[in-house]
Amino acid sequence: MKDHKTIKDGFTWVPIDKRRSQFGGPAPPRTPETRLPILWLARDGGELYLVNNSKEPLEFVTASSGGFQTVDDDVVSVSSSNHYEYKNVMPNEAVKVEEYDGYYDLDYILGVYIKVQSPQLGCLEIASPSAKGGIGETVLLWDSGEAAKNVSIKTCEPL
Repeated sequence: MKDHKTIKDGFTWVPIDKRRSQFGGPAPPRTPETRLPILWLARDGGELYLVNNSKEPLEFVTASSGGFQTVDDDVVSVSSSNHYEYKNVMPNEAVKVEEYDGYYDLDYILGVYIKVQSPQLGCLEIASPSAKGGIGETVLLWDSGEAAKNVSIKTCEPL
């Protein structure tokens, strides 16, 4: 059974040009980001959350995961048999969509697949980029309507 969690006002997105370096000093100069994320992923330890940064509730959210591992010349694929499901995810609320193990998942290339529906967005199927050991912080959808880099977004039939 998946451990469903919801966090209200738990994550704040900071544009890359305003972030500090990992060593605490100023980061190298970057082009200012003028867009704001509507939907983004945030990680808290081993837990990955979808943050609803829109101005409306998401009627439903479902999330599953999958990926692969290469061993010599062989490829092993993995996918989740269960999925996370939430209804009425309010603005500035984050819902848990995946949990990573800091030891066993390190050799896997993993991604998440999310389906959301809201009055303004309609029904969207979102595939995140994949990363070794699991996804970190990633913008999925910008307020300009653009999908973020390496993110796949398709419309789907509303439920």
